[in-house]
Amino acid sequence: MPEKALEIYLDGEHIGRLVEAAGGALKFSYDSGRTPTDVPLSLSMPTTATTHQNRVVRAYLDGLLPDNDQVRRRWAEEYGVSARNPFALLRHVGRDAAGAIQVIPPGDDVSDAAESQGDIDWLDESRLHDLLEAIARHPDDWGGMQRSGRWSLAGAQSKVALFGEAGRWGTPRDATPTTHILKPAISGYEGHHLNEHLCLRAAAEAGLRAARTTLLVHDEWDIVVSERYDREKRGARWRRLHQEDLCQALGQPPEKKYQADGGPGIADVGALFSRLRGSARASLTRDFFDALAFNVLIGAPDAHAKNYSVMLGRRGAVSLAPLYDVASIVPYYPGDPVMSAMKIGDAWETSKIGVSDWAKVGRQLGLRDDAVEERLSRLTRVLPEAFERAATTDVPDTLRAQAAEMADAITQHVRRVGTSFL
Repeated sequence: MPEKALEIYLDGEHIGRLVEAAGGALKFSYDSGRTPTDVPLSLSMPTTATTHQNRVVRAYLDGLLPDNDQVRRRWAEEYGVSARNPFALLRHVGRDAAGAIQVIPPGDDVSDAAESQGDIDWLDESRLHDLLEAIARHPDDWGGMQRSGRWSLAGAQSKVALFGEAGRWGTPRDATPTTHILKPAISGYEGHHLNEHLCLRAAAEAGLRAARTTLLVHDEWDIVVSERYDREKRGARWRRLHQEDLCQALGQPPEKKYQADGGPGIADVGALFSRLRGSARASLTRDFFDALAFNVLIGAPDAHAKNYSVMLGRRGAVSLAPLYDVASIVPYYPGDPVMSAMKIGDAWETSKIGVSDWAKVGRQLGLRDDAVEERLSRLTRVLPEAFERAATTDVPDTLRAQAAEMADAITQHVRRVGTSFL
């Protein structure tokens, strides 16, 4: 069987070729004109090397696809490929993925990676209702009726990517990228959509960068709508901004997203950041520490390596992406132990994290003890008021009481955990 190839673009610019050998091994090669100052596909595949081999390439591609095995199997059946083959899946669903990457088969109409924009299949109220009802009722649906073989998103939670503008929703039929991610509340966790909205809004109120969200409430479904921070309108054109999660940046497959399963811990993240050049490294480290501390303080157990991302730019520019997919477990199990997805010093349980544990985190990231103490103290101080404001900002009247209860439960955890290491 001859080797197969796919063309790789970043926001419409061809940057290289992805090849699958007859035996299934993957290889990615940058175009000959790429230089060390250009945006890399991944920090695990720097432009200083022309070609990158199977392990890191496969980990990166797998990170673009759903973590949901049922979704991958359904897509595989639909396209007649293996659910375990990211190359084969992305051949069909890689035209609009996380970051700026676009995966396009050779010989296909490359309008998906060109300047043509504005051709949107707009959804009327009935079609939108049916779509949202489908993803809410069927966790493995992922907007099948509206996906049109174009987009892929990571994660395990049911979702759909759409283009949104002036109160309308639709699916792009040309190079226009999707601009929003719509996710239903998770079954078994009442008000999970509100929880995520509340936590991200509180993070922003506390001075952290966080994805902007709104809520759609209906008798048959509850949806949290997240604006894609990897999309930006410049003039008349929508641009894709490149990003990757920390598993991809470290060359780790998504099944190792939790440190307890052999995935990245804080020391690994610190080592990655230490290899970066320029003054941006210091701000990246501080921002990651703040995001990490925020997740510990609010009791967010899913703050694993795939739920932190970095934005990649030219000339080695790297910054922490806004927080996303953040929710607290505290409102559902008040008083129960909360485990951190990343080990904090020598502790996993948030209530057992002490000064020495955070000092160890500081050393792993290259932060001084006084900087660690100052940043922890500030967050512990400002978060209660941040949650109070978040509970009354862009929250429908029907959810105000529930938002206040959630905010109060999370705030109690912040104070309880915060006082243990200050």
